[in-house]
Parts: sequence; structure tokens; C-alpha cells
Amino acid sequence: MTEDAGLEAMLDACIAAYEAVKTHGTSEMQLAARILLQLIGERIAQEVAAPTVEASNENVA
Repeated sequence: MTEDAGLEAMLDACIAAYEAVKTHGTSEMQLAARILLQLIGERIAQEVAAPTVEASNENVA
């Protein structure tokens, strides 16, 4: 499994868990689930941005 596939699988699992927590969890559980989703989103954003930064650095003489 590639890192991208792992992040996507983790995101899918967290979204499913969040749906259950949103309905049945305490406010603290809901907060924890939202924080986890935020952190995964930030990590995915870093992965998406990294190739762009690397490509722009290759063009610098």
C-alpha cells in the first residue's frame, strides 16, 4: 500500500467513525474525531503540495 492509499484509507475510516461519533458520541468524542479529521486533511494537503514545491525547485538555477 502506498502512502497516498494509506492516507486515503485512513481518511475513509475516520469519516465513517465520525458519522457514528456525531450521532452517539459525547461532545469530547466529537471534538477528538474532528481534530483527527483536521490532522489527516492537513497531512494530505502537505502531500499534494510537496510535488509542486519540488518541481518549482528543479527550475531554479
